[in-house]
Amino acid sequence: MRKTLEIGCGLGFLLTLLLTVAIHGTAAQVRQDTLRLHVVANSDTWEDQLCKLAVRDAVLQTAADALQSCETSEQAETRLRALLPALEQTARLAAKGQNVTVQLQKQDFTAREYGRFSLPEGAYTALRVTLGAGEGRNWFCVLYPALCVSASEARYPGRAENALVFGKYEIRSALWDALTGA
Repeated sequence: MRKTLEIGCGLGFLLTLLLTVAIHGTAAQVRQDTLRLHVVANSDTWEDQLCKLAVRDAVLQTAADALQSCETSEQAETRLRALLPALEQTARLAAKGQNVTVQLQKQDFTAREYGRFSLPEGAYTALRVTLGAGEGRNWFCVLYPALCVSASEARYPGRAENALVFGKYEIRSALWDALTGA
């Protein structure tokens, strides 16, 4: 009886590890296939927060039009890199005199729920728009796939990625987190 219990516990632990590794791989694929938009306000004053939203709307419109026909995150990233000067100009016009910096960079994000879907924490490629000193509250969403505009239209290439993002679940293991530093 004891031997059966030990084997069952061992198999349960092994299954937990395998599922954790599978989910971790899927989360990594989601991060790789996602381009985010991050707009940081100059400060938390009412005027700067309104400016941030105006810049967000202008950049979203320009980026959404440019990314509409992209079929992969690589295509979307290439298109955004080519569009950086135009996106910066769009942001400057909307910012009405505030200093603006627009960069495409790797950036860490915490896990985030967006109502009907959620994204795992980790490093994502992000179009970062910083207004002025960049010391105010920020706003972020997903540019590709186009979750900023309509979550119902967005699709990731893999079934597991769609399940992770839109299924609102994440299997975690304290042991795995401790081993990987997550």
